[in-house]
Amino acid sequence: MENKYIVLDTETTGLNAAEDELLQVSIIDNEGTVLFDSYIRPTQHTEWAEAERVNHITPEMVADAPTIAEVMPEINDILKRYDKIVGYNVRFDADFLKHNGAEFSNAEYADAMKMFAPIYGEWNDQRGSYKWQKLTAAADYYGYDWSAHEEAHNSLGDCYATLHVYKEINEVIKNQKSEYMLLGRLQMDCNYYLGAGNRNSKHLWAGTPKEQIEKMKELYSKLVVKPEWLSEKNISDYEKAMLPQEKVENEKEQSLKSFARADETKQRISDIADNCRNACELCDKQSQNDIFLSEEQAVQAVKLGIPVGYVTKQEGHHGSSAGLHTFYMLSEQNFSTLKNDKSMDKGPVFHYTLNDDQKKQLLNIVDTALKDPEYAKCLELQKKTTPMRKKSMGRK
Repeated sequence: MENKYIVLDTETTGLNAAEDELLQVSIIDNEGTVLFDSYIRPTQHTEWAEAERVNHITPEMVADAPTIAEVMPEINDILKRYDKIVGYNVRFDADFLKHNGAEFSNAEYADAMKMFAPIYGEWNDQRGSYKWQKLTAAADYYGYDWSAHEEAHNSLGDCYATLHVYKEINEVIKNQKSEYMLLGRLQMDCNYYLGAGNRNSKHLWAGTPKEQIEKMKELYSKLVVKPEWLSEKNISDYEKAMLPQEKVENEKEQSLKSFARADETKQRISDIADNCRNACELCDKQSQNDIFLSEEQAVQAVKLGIPVGYVTKQEGHHGSSAGLHTFYMLSEQNFSTLKNDKSMDKGPVFHYTLNDDQKKQLLNIVDTALKDPEYAKCLELQKKTTPMRKKSMGRK
């Protein structure tokens, strides 16, 4: 039944399901009702010193407990009534139970440990993924009160802590429900496109295979808890199947060539910008064929350190472009203020000392950066540019 599940946890004599034995098994439902909780008497082990230091279960505590064989019918009766099993490193517990006769049939597993890892956000370079955290760390992260039930490493106490963590994670998932739904829609589109859709792009939400894949990557990266039904490898497989590999490789090659030119382009921008700073007296010798920029272009230019600004008419001069103007050099700091100044003349323009060829060259750089965010990152300044002082001068 939807929203109905069980949480299970075990304590054992060791970590190997084939050699070690169960010491405790606990199962609760999604409302916290205890369905099963019992110590288990091992039949092959008489001591487990290393495990005892963790779970604090002594041989004396399980001396009169039932064996796992004696209670397995009761455990299986519970398992067959639920299709979803939640745990913290749930496969560990499930493997021990399966080895002792548990029947999970086609139950769905939800591992709160794997779900919590990207939320906690500690990266493991060696494994190339987020590091798995202990249950105590996850419970503390969500403010769980251990004293409300049992202490940590008692399997019943761990069940309650896992239930608390799992419900908190589900709240995170709920807040990203629209992203999950759209990602699922995009995946279904891809499957239809590659099958009955006969590779017709009209069946794709994004309109083209390339945009469809890019949207899937964007959504997947935003999701705090990654869906079990889609992985990065799956998206990569869709990309290979939907985009001709030759085209993918060509795009990668072109991108690499663009990055190789990035340093050269940055130097070109720097040289032009430096010339602008000391060229105020040359303004009457430079071309006045302004290239007006869109707001998007102006913002990108500022990030690249390209000298752009607004021209404002000074008081008493509201006529032609031959009137006296003040040129304000744009920076990230003053852009929002200046763009709302009603005295500004038409819009942002390249610096007045630039000639036509320089303007066209820089416009091409700006437009390329807007189309290729990765290339833009290679060019953008590490620090915000310092705004130039405003200067008044006649523009011819």
